[in-house]
Amino acid sequence: MQFLRNLIEKQKKLYHAPDSKFHKVWPLFDAFETFLFAPDHRTGTSRVHVRDYVDLKRVMNTVILAMVPCLLWAIWNAGVQHFLAVDAMVKAGKMTADTYALGWLQSLLGAPNLGALTAFDNVVFGLQRMLPILITSYGVGLGIEMTFSVIRKEEVSEGYLVSGMLIALIVPASIPLWQLALGVAFAVVLGKEVFGGTGMNIFNPAMMVRAFLFFAFAAQMSGDAIWVAGNQSPTGVPSYIVDGYSQPTALAVVKSATGNASDTLAAFANGAYSHSNLFFGNIPGSAGEMSKLAVLIGAFILIVTGVGSWRTMLGGVLGLLASAFLLKFASGATTGPLSLAPWEHLLCGGFLFGVVYMATDPVSSPETNVGKWIYGALIGLVTILVRTINPAYPEGTMLAILLLNAFAPGIDHFVVAANIKRRLARA
Repeated sequence: MQFLRNLIEKQKKLYHAPDSKFHKVWPLFDAFETFLFAPDHRTGTSRVHVRDYVDLKRVMNTVILAMVPCLLWAIWNAGVQHFLAVDAMVKAGKMTADTYALGWLQSLLGAPNLGALTAFDNVVFGLQRMLPILITSYGVGLGIEMTFSVIRKEEVSEGYLVSGMLIALIVPASIPLWQLALGVAFAVVLGKEVFGGTGMNIFNPAMMVRAFLFFAFAAQMSGDAIWVAGNQSPTGVPSYIVDGYSQPTALAVVKSATGNASDTLAAFANGAYSHSNLFFGNIPGSAGEMSKLAVLIGAFILIVTGVGSWRTMLGGVLGLLASAFLLKFASGATTGPLSLAPWEHLLCGGFLFGVVYMATDPVSSPETNVGKWIYGALIGLVTILVRTINPAYPEGTMLAILLLNAFAPGIDHFVVAANIKRRLARA
């Protein structure tokens, strides 16, 4: 490492000084240096300083570590669901093993034997879909952030390291890369950089990507149906899917239930949406938010390290459960979405993923402790209102978090004002 350190120091003179040859791109060189080595900044000697070892880079690394279980499951499950769909198509006579099209990584590492699949085949296909998604998400997002840093003559922030991973985990594994690139560009430029960059944005950038894709490409992102990732893009369909295979999402099954929603969900497709499948994530859907177990592992890491707010997480869960219970009790519904057991809302959709990784974003959420409880509870409430009352959209987590992002400063304002009023009354 000393050789690399010496090389960096030797090249720094070409970038650091204002009159140096490549000073305009100093933010890029600085970002590369701080990625490899810890900054060598020191506090001055004229005053007393307290230096905390927790900086932005360490916080971002902790969040990324907490998302690793979801990423690993996304890679595994993408392969499992793909080959389950292929097997169903072969049994239905809609395709044969000879007509199976290989992907780029399968061509390099060997074709799978559809009659005797292995865990390696699942991982290869999962990597084949997830690696390009991750590279596109980070490549486009970091490229735009670096460009703005050079223009503004500011340091490149590490904030997008988390957003890039989140974006890859909340989109379907079948998404075309050009659609993802457009969504990332929209969110980073109009949802973040126009407000001043990292720490200044009002809305969570990853949720902005999801919202853009939802409204711009509703056929692939509506939440009503799932297309399992494949190696080909059928004619007229801008997605890499197993052609001819799809099924409704768990929330779409609940939304269209004519009987009791819990019974309808349990009976769908011979138990495809059983409680165990929903909890462990043995279902198709967005890449990383399907396994509730993986999300809970990530939540544990965030809470133990103090990076994620347990108040926001718990407030969101309690708000969702209380809202679902009260609406069900008040309506007396025995059929339709209102009849779903409140706790089953935690297993369906991406609420747990959203409340753990996105609602706890320190930039777009409240700062006060009371505000975090209110913020989380309102996210749960709005999610249930969208899921049960809105006739058009089965999932409500995205809309709930974006809406409460806008109200987060107001929540803090009223909490602080109430505290000031109480203290003045005691004076």
